[in-house]
Amino acid sequence: MAELVLRLYIAGNSASSRLAEQNLSRMEASIKSEGWRVEIIDVLNEPELAEKAGVIATPTLSYEHPVRPRRIVGDLSDAKRVLDFLGIELKGDLHDRTG
Repeated sequence: MAELVLRLYIAGNSASSRLAEQNLSRMEASIKSEGWRVEIIDVLNEPELAEKAGVIATPTLSYEHPVRPRRIVGDLSDAKRVLDFLGIELKGDLHDRTG
C-alpha cells in the first residue's frame, strides 16, 4: 500500500494557521491506519510549492490520495466532518478530543 499524505498549507504564524496545525495534530492521533505522513508547508517560506500545488488560500489541507485526492480550506475545527469528507477511518470517537 502506498504511503498516504496529508499536506497542510499555512501562511506563517497567523491565528488560523496555528489553529489548523493544532486541529490537524489532534486528528492525527485519531486516524486508524498506519502509513500516514503529515507535511506542513508554510507558503510564505515556500511559495513555489503552493503555486505548484495550485493552493490559493490558507490554511488548506490537501489529502494526497492516489485515487481521490481532496482539499479542504479552513482551520479544520470540525475534525469529524473533515475526516468523514476525506474518507479516513477513526480509531474511536473524536468528540472527546476536539473540545
